[in-house]
Amino acid sequence: MGKTGRASRTVAKHIPGPTANTEALRERVSTATGDVAAAHRMVMERGDKLSQLEERTERMMNESENFATSAHGLMLKYKDKKWYQL
Repeated sequence: MGKTGRASRTVAKHIPGPTANTEALRERVSTATGDVAAAHRMVMERGDKLSQLEERTERMMNESENFATSAHGLMLKYKDKKWYQL
C-alpha cells in the first residue's frame, strides 16, 4: 500500500510466462478431454450391449417357458399309451 492507504496499481502487472508451458498445458487439457470423451463413448456402448443382452435373455426365457409347456402337454397326451398304441 502506498502512503494514501490505497493499493499500488503497479504491483499486479501481468508477467508473461514461457509460451511452451501454455502450449503444454493446452495439449494436456486436449488429451484429457479426448480421454474423457472416449471413456464416455465406451460407457454408452457398454450400456447398449447390456440392454441387448437383457432383451435376448428375456426372449430366451420366454421361448424356454413355451417349450416347457409344449413338452408337458405332449407328456400328458402320451403318458398312458403303450408303445404299440403310438
